[in-house]
Amino acid sequence: MFTPAKPVLRYQLTFEGSWPMAVAFVGPRRLVAANQLGHIFLWELPEKSPEFKVDPKSDQKAPNVWPTRQLVGHTNEVTRLLVTPDGKQLVSASLDHGVRVWPTDGKATGTAGVILDEDARKREARRKGKKETTTEPSATVETQTACEVLDGHKEWVYALGMSGDGKRLISGDAASQVIVWDLATRKPLTKWTGQSWNWIMAASLSPDGKKAFVSENRYKRDDFDVPTPGLKLWDVAIGKETLDIMKVQFPKYNPSDRSYGGSQMWRKFVANGLICTAYSPDGKLLAAGQGGETDTGKVHLLDSETGKLVRDVASHQYGITDLMFTADSKHVISVGRDTCVRVSQVSDGKEVAVLGSPRGGQFKDWLSAVALSPDEQWLAATDIAGIVHVWQFGG
Repeated sequence: MFTPAKPVLRYQLTFEGSWPMAVAFVGPRRLVAANQLGHIFLWELPEKSPEFKVDPKSDQKAPNVWPTRQLVGHTNEVTRLLVTPDGKQLVSASLDHGVRVWPTDGKATGTAGVILDEDARKREARRKGKKETTTEPSATVETQTACEVLDGHKEWVYALGMSGDGKRLISGDAASQVIVWDLATRKPLTKWTGQSWNWIMAASLSPDGKKAFVSENRYKRDDFDVPTPGLKLWDVAIGKETLDIMKVQFPKYNPSDRSYGGSQMWRKFVANGLICTAYSPDGKLLAAGQGGETDTGKVHLLDSETGKLVRDVASHQYGITDLMFTADSKHVISVGRDTCVRVSQVSDGKEVAVLGSPRGGQFKDWLSAVALSPDEQWLAATDIAGIVHVWQFGG
């Protein structure tokens, strides 16, 4: 059971070169992270943290461990990573239009030398007045190419979700297409299309996989042509909309009204897009996070039957980037552009833990993704400056 007591920063895994944008645990001490180049790496965290002496002038406050494996296949940014409940399969979504399923115990197909500290090397070269950086690898890793591609999207895939039992997936793309997949057969179960001018930014499945919670959004083209966002529940079996949550919040909401005046109705609720969603494991609540460069991003908690707002939790200055529920549905964990991980109680919205400090504090730049280990004793968050931060609870 998750408890936000005594979080201790145990590792800061160097992943420089391009923004890390997704993270997931495939075991209590095994995690994967992926970046904007489509690189996916796997780390095996030691039972005992390596010896480490903190340099007061350094940003590194916990030891680094190099990855042991690279999963090779994506050719563009990996936007989401998910792991099946049994830990045997990793699912990735990408701007290369692909959704891939990787066996987490897949055999290595080769080895490769990788450089993961490019920024540090550049800083060191400048300090020494050199034009070239060193070229020896940071680490030699196994490579794995074995995976299965779920072929169905023709545009960037932003959204990826999984049912509680791991039997179904949902994915959504920048052409507003949603696909629900049977993971065992790798075949689509249902497809539907949202509003044609929107992108599918986030999608989640109910614990039993029978309902889908989908957020559509697209940034405005100008003040007089503002695409109307969507936030809906769908019946997965038939691909039919069952509840328009925007209409619940705003009875006069008109999805065809793309005017500046129309946007004033919903702008405060949506901010710059509800870019991350989650279904609570008990199926009672929905969560939607306000993203983009907004003043203060909040997590809306909504009743999963009525769509009514229960309460707002968390407050991330400049916007939220990712969120999740704990397994008991009692806490929401969120990360954002304020460089903080925030843990909030669902029951009353009280913030019970903050990992890191707001801008100018612990991190170099905003956090882009968050994940909990299966035993909920470890938490990882990706920093777009090129670090994966890993905490242990109860430490």
